[in-house]
Amino acid sequence: MKELLTPQALLTNLKDVRALTRKVIEAFPEKDLFEFSIANLRPFSQMVEEFLRVMDYLFKERFQEQHTLFLEGDFPTTKAEVLALWDRATEILDREWQKVGDYTQSLTIYQMTFSFAQWILYFIENESHHRGQGYTYLRALGIEPPSFWGRESFNS
Repeated sequence: MKELLTPQALLTNLKDVRALTRKVIEAFPEKDLFEFSIANLRPFSQMVEEFLRVMDYLFKERFQEQHTLFLEGDFPTTKAEVLALWDRATEILDREWQKVGDYTQSLTIYQMTFSFAQWILYFIENESHHRGQGYTYLRALGIEPPSFWGRESFNS
């Protein structure tokens, strides 16, 4: 994996996914971000909270007391606050990523053991899956969702 997926490539992929998710958050009307759902699924805001809390947990396990939590306490209740929190998490991620060191180090979280790199790939897949639900919600609301292929690194 080291030859194919460098730490920088992994970070670039993660940041691209997070930027796409941010665009989906922005596309939601305020009320619908927190209330709209289909077929007893969660509102998109609850999925966003999951993304942040699970990533927080991984970084807390990896860095212990050196990690600055993305989210402490209750999840925000306005879209502006969610976006501000999303940006704060991105800043912390950028700063702490440089300290990761051995990306092959195993971590056991939720009774599953993966390397740090594999956990990041898990989070990318999880966020992509739920972002797809967000696209479906937006379409159901009559809103054209952002392009799913619009990765920022593709423009570099």
